[in-house]
Amino acid sequence: MGYDGMVRVPAIIVAFSLGSCAVPQPDSEQRSPPRELAGRSPGAPQRCALIDRLEALRVSESDRQTLVYGTGRTIWANSLGQCTLRPADVLVTESLGSYYCRGDLVRSFDRLSRIPGPTCVLGDFVPYTR
Repeated sequence: MGYDGMVRVPAIIVAFSLGSCAVPQPDSEQRSPPRELAGRSPGAPQRCALIDRLEALRVSESDRQTLVYGTGRTIWANSLGQCTLRPADVLVTESLGSYYCRGDLVRSFDRLSRIPGPTCVLGDFVPYTR
């Protein structure tokens, strides 16, 4: 390998490294709120939401980048940003204590094959009430 070849290899490595660090461009169009939140009003974002042993975080039926939690009067929504899950995925949360909190990890697994899917970081929880 001559001098020319030695320069190309590091240049290619640097190009791939910088390409993987690119900041994703924001979506130009506004996403509509998940169907589960229709007819509800959003409250102030909260850092944490109390875990109810009878409820579970679930992927929204209409927005795969949003988790919803709860039923009845209040439903909590958590936007996952660019992380996308499938509605049929099994979710495994890694929460400390009795609250789901911003920064907690949510791992997904395919229900049938049990192949791991993406790991997402929770954001703020927004309460939606009737």
